[in-house]
Amino acid sequence: MKSDKKRYLQIGLTIFASLAAVVAFYFIVLRYQGLKTYLDIVLLALQPVMVGIVIAYVLCPVARFLERQFRRGKRLSRAARPLSVLFTLIFAIGILGLFCALILPQVVDSIRSLVVDLPGMLEVQLTRLESYLETDSDAAATAMQMIASVETFLMTWIKENLFAAVSNVAVSVLSIGSAIVNLVVSIVVTVYLLLDRERYLGQCKKLFYAVSRNKRFNCVVMEVVHQADQIFSGFISGKLLDSLIVGIICFVCLTVLKMPYALLVSVIVGVTNIIPMFGPFIGAIPSAFLILLVSPSKCIIFLIFIVILQQLDGNIIGPRILGNSTGLSALYVTVAMLLFGKLMGFVGMIVGVPLFATLYYIVKRLAEYSLKRQGMPVSTAEYAGTGGDAKAEEEQGSEAE
Repeated sequence: MKSDKKRYLQIGLTIFASLAAVVAFYFIVLRYQGLKTYLDIVLLALQPVMVGIVIAYVLCPVARFLERQFRRGKRLSRAARPLSVLFTLIFAIGILGLFCALILPQVVDSIRSLVVDLPGMLEVQLTRLESYLETDSDAAATAMQMIASVETFLMTWIKENLFAAVSNVAVSVLSIGSAIVNLVVSIVVTVYLLLDRERYLGQCKKLFYAVSRNKRFNCVVMEVVHQADQIFSGFISGKLLDSLIVGIICFVCLTVLKMPYALLVSVIVGVTNIIPMFGPFIGAIPSAFLILLVSPSKCIIFLIFIVILQQLDGNIIGPRILGNSTGLSALYVTVAMLLFGKLMGFVGMIVGVPLFATLYYIVKRLAEYSLKRQGMPVSTAEYAGTGGDAKAEEEQGSEAE
């Protein structure tokens, strides 16, 4: 019994020391601007490598599938790995090219027509508002005050930001050139990782085993890494497919309903659908504003359609595709989005759910291990009511007797 208490005390002290070291390192980086500057430079230099790692991780399932297909043939089995990587890159570039060729020009045309028609649509809506407010002097005064405030804000923004943005066109052109170079480097890194992925993973595992000598701890870490890989891969691939299906359904339905800017709105809804739970609603806000400028009645129909689409995706399409890849309830998904969205912005709202699911899995395994050591049930249903507590108290009483 004393050895168990000593062991738990050592584990607790180790966890506390690790957390304290992480917090101390964070405040050191935050406090000393020189160190933070060098860290930003290192991260900026390694940005193409990190992008390449992400691309390789996303494309790895496709490469594995193609490699298995090539290995079935005797003639192509020796060159299965390079052929799988080559056709994976062709597949990815083909998807991007198809998107740029079919969808991007129509989206650009929609944006161009929106910019051209926006002043006229605003004037029509303002005329309707003035005719409506002629019957109510108080409401008219309030509305005119709000319009004047918005106009002042827009003029200030144009003077302070728009002119500065126009003056930085040359810098933007240079940034585009740098982005192209970084993209080429990222593709090269992706090819290297896909061609020799087992060796790089083996090196990481070898380094970890060299640092950590506790076999049980190593097994637990490898199990957590494997579970995190399943969560992230299932979530990313499933969410991309789910967003594509939602975007197609949205485009077909908006075309049938003769909504304006159907393709542009569908792209917005499909992209924002990557965000769990609230994605369609986030995409519906700017889309509804665009439709409102054309027809208020169609805007109401669009909002009703978005609610139906979100229910269809949340209850039928999403669960069928994603399954139980994260294992989180709606409450935990909301907490993950709020927490990581605040810490990491838009990217945090996307990757926050699988990150939180991984942390949830770790805490769950630790709690189950502790309960098993105490001889208590690990099922949550045992603790949902008073039955689990009563049963635990009864077992403790029988042991005392």
